[in-house]
Amino acid sequence: MDIIDRGYGCLVGGAIGDAMGMPASFLTREQIKNTYGYIEDFLKPDENVQKYHGSLEAGDITDDTMESIIISNVLIENDGFSETAFNEAMKKWAIEQKMLESTVIGPSTRRYLTALIENRDPKETSGMGNTNGSAMRVAPIGVKYYYDIDKCIEAACQSSLPSHGSKPAVAAACAVAAAVAAGVKGGYAPNEVLRIAADAAVYGESKGFDITAPYVSKRIKLIESIVDSCGECHINDILDEIAGVFGASMFAYESVPVALAIFYAVNGNAKDGILGAVNTGDDADTNGSICGNICGAYSGASVLPDAWKERVQRTSSIDFLDTAKKLLKI
Repeated sequence: MDIIDRGYGCLVGGAIGDAMGMPASFLTREQIKNTYGYIEDFLKPDENVQKYHGSLEAGDITDDTMESIIISNVLIENDGFSETAFNEAMKKWAIEQKMLESTVIGPSTRRYLTALIENRDPKETSGMGNTNGSAMRVAPIGVKYYYDIDKCIEAACQSSLPSHGSKPAVAAACAVAAAVAAGVKGGYAPNEVLRIAADAAVYGESKGFDITAPYVSKRIKLIESIVDSCGECHINDILDEIAGVFGASMFAYESVPVALAIFYAVNGNAKDGILGAVNTGDDADTNGSICGNICGAYSGASVLPDAWKERVQRTSSIDFLDTAKKLLKI
C-alpha cells in the first residue's frame, strides 16, 4: 500500500460513508434495525422514516462530500488553503444549489452561508458554531499536508474559523485533519493516531471561541479505555457503548470522538469502520463520512469493495483517485 492509495482511500472512504449513512441520518440505532436491519450496502432511504434525505437514491452523496470537494478544489487551485477562495466557492455553491432552501445543512453552516450571501463577515457569528460541519469537510487538508502535521493543523484551524469558530468545532476539525495526515503518512498504530488527534484538538481548543461545551481533546483521550474495556465484544455491543458514552449527534464534541472511537475499535479498517459508523445512527451520514475519511486514510482504498468505490464515483461524478493525486502532487 502506498501514499496514493491512502490518500485515495481517505477521499473515497468519506464519500462512501456519507452515501451509505444517508438513509440512516438522525435515526436511533433501534430505528435503523427496525427499518433496514444492519446496513451493509447502499440503500434507498425509507421515506416513512427519513425526513431529511427521503428524495435521494441509493448511493447518492450529500453536502458532506460536496463541501469536501470544495475544500479539495481550493487546495489544488491555490496550492494551499485560502480563506478568501473558500468563502467565494462556498457562496457560489450555496447560491447555485439553493442550499438555504434545503433541510440538509446544519445550523452553523446555515448561519455561515447566510452571512456570505448577504455580504456580511461570517466570523461575526462563527463563534457560536459548535457542530461538525468543518470536521466533515476538512479531510483533504490532511491529505494535502500529510508530511507536516503542524501545517496540517494550522490549515485545518483556518478552514474552520469562518463557519465553525467555537473551541469544540475547531478542535474537531484539527483532530480529523491530523488523524487523516497520520494515516496517509503511515507507520502509526491506531492508538498513536488517537494521540496525534488529541494533541491537534488541544491546539484547536486554544484557537476557538470559548463556549460552554465538553473538550474534544479530553473525550478523545477516553477512547482507548472505553473501547478496550469492551474486550472481545461483538461490534454491535461496542457501538452501543461508544454511542452511549459520547453520543453521535451533529455536535462536534460527539461526532468526532465517536468516529475516532470506531476507527480505534476496528483497528483502522475502512470497510468495518464505515459500516460501524453508519449503523451507530443519529448523524449517520456525517459520522460515516468522517470515519470513512480517517479509516480510509489509514487502511487505504484497497480494502474497500470495488463496487462501493465505483458507485460513489458514478453518483458524485468525482474522480477521487485523480483528486488525491493532485492534492499529493503525484
